[in-house]
Amino acid sequence: MLEPLVRNNLPRLQGLYDRVPAPARDLLVSARGWLLTQIRYSAETLAMLRALRAGEFWSAEQIYLYQLGALRRTLDLAVRTVPHYAGYSCATIRNVEDLRQFPVLDRETVLHNQVHFLSRAVPPRQRIRAGTTGTTGASLRVAYTEKLARANWAFLLRQWAWAGVEPRHPRITLQGARVVPASRTDPPFWTYNAAERQILMSIFHLSEKTAPDYLGFLWKHAGKVLEGFPSVLGILADFALDRGMQIPMSVVFTSGEPLYPSLRAKIEQAFQARVFDTYGMTEYCGLIQECERGEMHLAPEYGFLEILDERGEPAAPGTEGDFVWTGFLNEAMPLIRYRIGDRGRWQAGGPCPCGRSFPLVVPTITRESDILRCPDGRLFSPRALNQLLKQSVSLRFCQFVHDRPDRVVVRAVPRTAPGTAQNNGGAMAEVLRIRTSLEHLLGPCMQVITDLASEPIARRGGKIPLIVNEVPQ
Repeated sequence: MLEPLVRNNLPRLQGLYDRVPAPARDLLVSARGWLLTQIRYSAETLAMLRALRAGEFWSAEQIYLYQLGALRRTLDLAVRTVPHYAGYSCATIRNVEDLRQFPVLDRETVLHNQVHFLSRAVPPRQRIRAGTTGTTGASLRVAYTEKLARANWAFLLRQWAWAGVEPRHPRITLQGARVVPASRTDPPFWTYNAAERQILMSIFHLSEKTAPDYLGFLWKHAGKVLEGFPSVLGILADFALDRGMQIPMSVVFTSGEPLYPSLRAKIEQAFQARVFDTYGMTEYCGLIQECERGEMHLAPEYGFLEILDERGEPAAPGTEGDFVWTGFLNEAMPLIRYRIGDRGRWQAGGPCPCGRSFPLVVPTITRESDILRCPDGRLFSPRALNQLLKQSVSLRFCQFVHDRPDRVVVRAVPRTAPGTAQNNGGAMAEVLRIRTSLEHLLGPCMQVITDLASEPIARRGGKIPLIVNEVPQ
């Protein structure tokens, strides 16, 4: 249980980590990596991977029967052990359509009543907590267990197998971890996790000035697996293509953001490798993974997906609707018919050429964003700034508006009307904390101010960007 203790105290440990020299950071990262390997490559994880691989070619009927049984087990657990569902009668689930006896659950309800969604079946000492924000700026703290962490890794390893990648294959990761101090101006902008044969590269130090360092390092490690947020890998791809470079990697895995066709093409051109995309969530309710034939498959063992139209009815194949998830794996915080805020559609047409009968889904997520460009040349993707919002609970939305070359506005929409006592006591304190964190990240080249607004800045189609760049490029 040491890894949950580390994870639950990461914000407190970050300051200590930043003060030690690079070799010591490598040692600390490798030590935590060793703890993670005890979960990720445990006998239980590998046994689940074998079971997942054995079920890859289930028939549609086998998938249906598995999901029906998983729904029954999940609903029984929730009604018996979760306070929010205590008032629900345990209706007989004869078929998957009977799930609709439960109401749709929205994110706001979970956000404001998080403790009522914790299962009594999992003792508090066994819960691991993780935060998720999306583009709202409101932090939802999700509880889960080591058992779920092992299962989640087994699903990742299954997709690796689809891409021809073995467990523990050397990889380079560009995600949200603060692996080097924000104030660092010279390489290394990366650290080593020897236990997992992994290199973690900072997403907070990307700039035209540091581009040669990043590209040179990647060139030395060509042929490895590359994984990261699409927007971050897109920045690296631009660095390479603008210099006429192509750095061959074995395969690229993306997750955490929408992967648009133009972005996919750019990443594949720069790194001369196939991209395998994943749609997942910190709530651990569902998973959609790209196969070797380029199709996005629902993982039927992970959760049950409904796609509902504006009337709350099942959307027809090919018609966009709201994603509503019922997760099968999270015994610590089971969520039933959870509307996460993303949208998509069932893909019409025949079965996938890969031979799997897993349902085909096309996520059509409405989140989009610009890139923040500092006067000193550093570039920040939406996922880099998204990390600053994970402790917020009093904001409906929070955006970063780059309105002048040397200024960023932290523009927040409180959950209560601007000017009320509750707003002034809660939202403003959070906005000031976000401003302080952003000032530390950006440094003296950027002025950071705050603004409370009644509505977020929205673009055509209702899209709400996290970063709004108004500075002419």
